[in-house]
Amino acid sequence: MPEERLTAESQRVGETARMLRCLGHPIRLLILDLLEREGELTVTDIHERLELEQAIASQHLSLMRDRGILKRRKEGVHAYYRIGDDRAMKVLSCVRGGMAS
Repeated sequence: MPEERLTAESQRVGETARMLRCLGHPIRLLILDLLEREGELTVTDIHERLELEQAIASQHLSLMRDRGILKRRKEGVHAYYRIGDDRAMKVLSCVRGGMAS
């Protein structure tokens, strides 16, 4: 289907699918959970707390930032990440709720 023919509904569905694909990785879910609990953190904080290689953490953070799920703030040589889209947290909440039953 050509892009110009997409209805507002199908565009919303496409956006939702892209977010779900992005969130559908265990490391990215761990990062979201950590940021939800601790707030804004540096890449170093994240990779150390999750015991990940820094390159792997950076790769996942970059993807989530590109998708608008996270926001980044630079301060000197440090990059601070925080949750940038509340919809991602709603998805995480729904998944957690479904697992509790």
